[in-house]
Amino acid sequence: MSVENRYKQQDWDEYYKNEKKIHIKTKKGFFSFYDLFLCNCILEKYLPRYQGNDESRPKMCEIGSGDGKLVRQLADSFNYQSFGIEYSEAAAKNAQVTGVNTIISDAFDEKMLKTYAESFDLVYSYGFVEHILPPQKAVAIHLALLKKGGYFFIQIPRLKGFNYLKAKIFRPDLLPLHNLKIMEEETLREACVRDDVQEIFCGKYGTIKLRLPLAKRNFGWYIMKILSFPDRYILNPLLRLIFGKKGLETKLFSPCVIFIGRKIK
Repeated sequence: MSVENRYKQQDWDEYYKNEKKIHIKTKKGFFSFYDLFLCNCILEKYLPRYQGNDESRPKMCEIGSGDGKLVRQLADSFNYQSFGIEYSEAAAKNAQVTGVNTIISDAFDEKMLKTYAESFDLVYSYGFVEHILPPQKAVAIHLALLKKGGYFFIQIPRLKGFNYLKAKIFRPDLLPLHNLKIMEEETLREACVRDDVQEIFCGKYGTIKLRLPLAKRNFGWYIMKILSFPDRYILNPLLRLIFGKKGLETKLFSPCVIFIGRKIK
């Protein structure tokens, strides 16, 4: 069965060379975006943090690691070594500057998968699987790279309900690049659960997300820029104070879904 990647390499090169530079920047601490805070809470609850010394630290790998900032942040948080697989050379160069061990390759390259088979203690992707058809093929490479007993997680956006409408208005070009059918916990679970996988957690998260990445400084970009101030400094702090680490998840508004599993065979 062949694999279709709806987001081509040249699209990612363009994204990291130009588009990402105009995105609304995230912040740390109390004014971080609530969905990002909730994701971190979920990971901290279900993933093991290594307590040993630097020489024997386990290895964490992100598939589609981009500029490496996320995998470096998570690796530092859980005391792992950071690795990434990325086929955009523009992104990989940025990642190497941050100290991430970056494998420049297509994630489905057979030679790469053979070289790094069962090499990592934790493998994950963040906004990758929804671009791949069939999604089971994308899940399979996580497990191919993962050691027996290791953990993996797959996070994808939910372009459903309010989030679909937001994308339809401001970024209709994004919709054909995503597999919308997998953006529910039931369908993501179906793609991830296999005989060699123990499910640890699967669910949507986030109460509401106003921001949306825009490719150009157009009218929509300025609307998002204006909304980012009350979103960051009023809405997100209020949501954190009211709902804390749980959030109020709904099919209409929740912007993300995540599966966490363990390889048992």
